[in-house]
Amino acid sequence: MRVHLRKLKNKNGTVSLRLDTFMGYYIDEKGQRKAQRIRETLPLKLVEQKDKPLQERNQSILDQAEKIRAEKERLLIQSGNYPFFDKNESKSDFYIFLDQYIKAQIQRHPSSKVTWQGLEKHLKNFKSKISFEDLNATFYQDFLSFLEKKALKSTGQSLQQKSINLYYSKFKRVLQHAVAKQKLKHAPRFPKLKAIDSQRYIVLDEDDIIKLNSTHCANHDVKNAFLFALHTGLSYLLIKDLCWKNILREKDGWLLDIPDRKGRPYMYPLNQNAIALLGSPAPNPKLLFPRIRSKSENNIMLLKWAQKAQVQHTLTFNVAKYTFVQRSISEGMNVELIQQLLGHMKLKTTQNLIEKLGIKNPLLSDPLTTESKVSFGKILTDKPKLIPKHKRIQLRNYSYTFPKINHS
Repeated sequence: MRVHLRKLKNKNGTVSLRLDTFMGYYIDEKGQRKAQRIRETLPLKLVEQKDKPLQERNQSILDQAEKIRAEKERLLIQSGNYPFFDKNESKSDFYIFLDQYIKAQIQRHPSSKVTWQGLEKHLKNFKSKISFEDLNATFYQDFLSFLEKKALKSTGQSLQQKSINLYYSKFKRVLQHAVAKQKLKHAPRFPKLKAIDSQRYIVLDEDDIIKLNSTHCANHDVKNAFLFALHTGLSYLLIKDLCWKNILREKDGWLLDIPDRKGRPYMYPLNQNAIALLGSPAPNPKLLFPRIRSKSENNIMLLKWAQKAQVQHTLTFNVAKYTFVQRSISEGMNVELIQQLLGHMKLKTTQNLIEKLGIKNPLLSDPLTTESKVSFGKILTDKPKLIPKHKRIQLRNYSYTFPKINHS
């Protein structure tokens, strides 16, 4: 029974009768599962007396209220607006629902596309056909075991625990949405995920960078993109989509025109080593680094390059970013400016990263002039023609320099 008759005591000794209509579940903005109800107070009241006549009267009122409750429930069922679980829904194709949900999530958050597509791929490798009636505690445990023991990357390697937890958390979100949409009858009970080992933050030293500069890499664009990240602190997701149209060539240097996370213009001054990595554009150029492949393929290429250079670290684009932060702090760059260059929305995010890298007491004072400090947000967001030359030079001087680049 989904329309409930409730009794509420009043201060004057009477009892009010209320109908509570359960209308299913929804997920709030914090990701919490909440029940949705409609409450209606009936124009009927009971009197708390033990006299037999009053008891009979109360029973008559309760019978009347029960008829109202039953009629309301019947009308809701007939109207089709009442969210009773439809048993036929349990036999419908789960992948149709999943595909619609993934498309909506990618539209809202384009950067999540790779993760959602990865989840769908692993789920279909686990079981090619899934109906809603297949989704139970056994299925949830078996799928988690599949991710831990059998699921493979495109390179043939097993998934890391961090990736397993990420995919499974996305899977849980889909099922919670299915409950909210009355596709699943009961809220799922998921198995407990393994804890992720503390992340190791790798920073390259000067010798490592010299070795990498002087060592040939089979994919020239992967090498240059990694070194470009060392000079700029930009993430892999930004670098792989950079085009020549994003480069603004001015008399006093080059600027990189990219959007920040809030979609505003973001003018990034490039130092000479970063410019040297780009070289001259080919005829009809588009991407700055066109031969960059998937993240997993790039990581394999970086691994082979590091082995060839005899660098005793596993290279990723995050390593390049961490090295950029460490070197920038050692060169005296202001933390607030590092925040802007990394694209962090909050200064606390940048400070937390600096702490995790083991850098103590970073410089918090602005080494620029007071005038530059007031307008430095404008420096990174205005169009290039509005940026005063002396301010661009000051920003560019912040970029540390590595040894001369060998284009082998």
